[in-house]
Amino acid sequence: MHHEHCSCVWSNDRASGHARRRPVVGHRCCRADGAAAESEADAGLQLFTGHSSRRDAGSSLRHHELEQRDWPVQLEAGSVDTGQNPPKQQVYQRIFNNDGSSATFLAGWFEWHELHNHFHFNGYADYVLQPVNAPGGSERYGQKTTFCVTDTTAVNTSLPGTPGSAHYSSCGRTIQGMSVGWGDTYGASLAGQEIDSTDNADGIYSLKIVIDPDRHIIENNDNDNESCVLLDIKKPSTVRVLDSSGSCSTVTAISPNSAQRGTTVQVTITGYGFTDGTTVMFEGGSGPRPVASQVQIISNADSLDMLTAMVTIPYKKQLGRNPVWDVRVGSGGVLRRGFTVTP
Repeated sequence: MHHEHCSCVWSNDRASGHARRRPVVGHRCCRADGAAAESEADAGLQLFTGHSSRRDAGSSLRHHELEQRDWPVQLEAGSVDTGQNPPKQQVYQRIFNNDGSSATFLAGWFEWHELHNHFHFNGYADYVLQPVNAPGGSERYGQKTTFCVTDTTAVNTSLPGTPGSAHYSSCGRTIQGMSVGWGDTYGASLAGQEIDSTDNADGIYSLKIVIDPDRHIIENNDNDNESCVLLDIKKPSTVRVLDSSGSCSTVTAISPNSAQRGTTVQVTITGYGFTDGTTVMFEGGSGPRPVASQVQIISNADSLDMLTAMVTIPYKKQLGRNPVWDVRVGSGGVLRRGFTVTP
């Protein structure tokens, strides 16, 4: 089976009140025969600069503290290393300072891409297909590790510093880049946008994208460069998107999602890939920790799975500063801040 790549999007996250970059995965995959699997948006990869690289001497780089404008990712060609075959060209990232000055820092290599007929920046992103609940399945890696970095799509023109039209509009051999508020879209039909899953086992997989995996590009925040989509893959050619939130969690909900300390309640948990013997645990909170028992699978279907469990919250006088708990089902699926202990 030859699996077309799912769409992946970098978008801005305003949870903190300020735009910042966060990778999230889109809603479409393709079947091996080229037909669309259950989907809503066009397939392809889109990278978005919500805030980008900046260096401020003697101050924190965190945008929410600086309250200052954002800057583009700009990559500039340096000298050619003819000792490599094919020859590669050094790449420098230009960092724009708040006083209007700038400086360059070595960021990697440009390499000529024969299939795309233009220069690519090496090591910009990695794709990996990882088994979540697919007995006998193995990790598979994408072959596309080089990218031409350009402005192709206006994503959020309200961000400060966003140009009205594409500034980096071609795969130049001297300068490439991505403007604030603009995205770089890669369609599924583009050469290299696939992972070969031939002879891999049926089951649930995460398709993960990691941007700048070797951290060569200077950014305000390197902790938001990864995202994934949860897939159900069945031979010969069916791919179904289970979770496109970017978290790849196999746990979708718990009901009820709270209980008083000193009580026992029955909960219902929904998700994907639940099997007999699955455990339920509560992590990350403080105070009386909920304890699950009598875990039973009540529905194991092609769509959502469902289990029930009895959850007991010990009685303690002190509730804890953070009585909100992550719910872990089995070895992988986690519903973040899914269950709250109340007084």
